[in-house]
Amino acid sequence: MADEKPEGPFTRILVATRGSQWSERALQLGVRMAKAYQLELVVIAVLTPTYVPQRNASWGIGAASEVGADVRQIAQRVLEQASDLAEANGLKYVCKMRQGRPAEEIIKAAEQHQCDLILIGSRGESGVRRVTMGETGNEVVLKAPVPVIVVK
Repeated sequence: MADEKPEGPFTRILVATRGSQWSERALQLGVRMAKAYQLELVVIAVLTPTYVPQRNASWGIGAASEVGADVRQIAQRVLEQASDLAEANGLKYVCKMRQGRPAEEIIKAAEQHQCDLILIGSRGESGVRRVTMGETGNEVVLKAPVPVIVVK
């Protein structure tokens, strides 16, 4: 009976992280939930393109063709830390890096990994990225096919 999995509405949860204090809180909650209820954990970091001035682009800016190596290294480090945390807690987990619009990639990842809950931090990008992408958390909450917990 000690090895019996507790019954609950969730089997696999997705945590989207960028290494901010808010996404770190979401990751901590995700790990605690996964451990307490023996859930599988999917952690993703979404690389977003840098926006640069472009003469013929809408609003005068467009996405650069590649994400910088420094941004990729930061995301990789964030995923390695998430992996270490999941491993230290004995969790079944997957850590993946994705590239694109954050809300779209979070929702796609949840669908592809058959997650039934999404955890995201309450804050994310600011400045030009926020203006061109919209507020990621709101978009995920509105469009996700599964429940979303926004962690403060």
